[in-house]
Amino acid sequence: MSRSSRLGLATGSAAILLALAYLAAGPAAAEQTGRPGVVVSFDGGISPRALPRHRSVPITLQLSGSVRGTEGAAPPQLQRIELAFGARGGLDTAGLPVCPRARLRNATRRQALDRCRGALVGRGEIAAEVPLNPADPVLARARLLAFNGVAGGRPMVWVHAYSASPPVSFVLPFHLRRVPSGAYGLLMRSPVRRALGRWPRLRSFSVTLGRRYRASGERHSYLSARCPLPPRFDALAVPMARATYFFAPRPTLIQPIRRRCRVVGG
Repeated sequence: MSRSSRLGLATGSAAILLALAYLAAGPAAAEQTGRPGVVVSFDGGISPRALPRHRSVPITLQLSGSVRGTEGAAPPQLQRIELAFGARGGLDTAGLPVCPRARLRNATRRQALDRCRGALVGRGEIAAEVPLNPADPVLARARLLAFNGVAGGRPMVWVHAYSASPPVSFVLPFHLRRVPSGAYGLLMRSPVRRALGRWPRLRSFSVTLGRRYRASGERHSYLSARCPLPPRFDALAVPMARATYFFAPRPTLIQPIRRRCRVVGG
């Protein structure tokens, strides 16, 4: 098993997974926070919504967020975004094909799928604003494809975005890193400004991650989770995830999510 596979199974991505378990109780409205001139939101969920206490099962994860200005003004440019997840889950990439980032550069959606379909782990949408005319900025909506990747021996997620009109194609790299202590076990970080360039500004995103696949005759799930509550609890609200939005030159806005973890079966 590769180093990236071991890291996911043992920790980091494990966080992605079980953090998901914390969404088990059901949907909730997106949480928001802000400062003068900017408001951000963050939301998430998993399927299925109820999970075993002791046994991890395959899941899919949904995440969404937005950035908006206040009082009619454009918000500052987003420098980077960090998504942290709780621990006690698993990311399994054993036997899952890896997509080199170079295959996705300047690719259409069809080309990206043709080149890296075997590494596909998610889909979604993104909206970015291009202020060519500050009084009338162009809003570009693009469909997302998420692919399993590796950089420097460490696990990555390449998020490919493409829109035919206006023509937009770019790749957001998400670095996965283990968090050794605290409420969250995995950190996903993306240098948004560097990936998008000087002008486009992220306005909203939504992505669903998850995939079941077979490798070497065995069944695998990219994401898995359980609800590890003490025996006396069948449901409890716990920290699920946290989004940190870093703007240039400021501010930095942090929005955590708490969700109920609900137990079903054993």
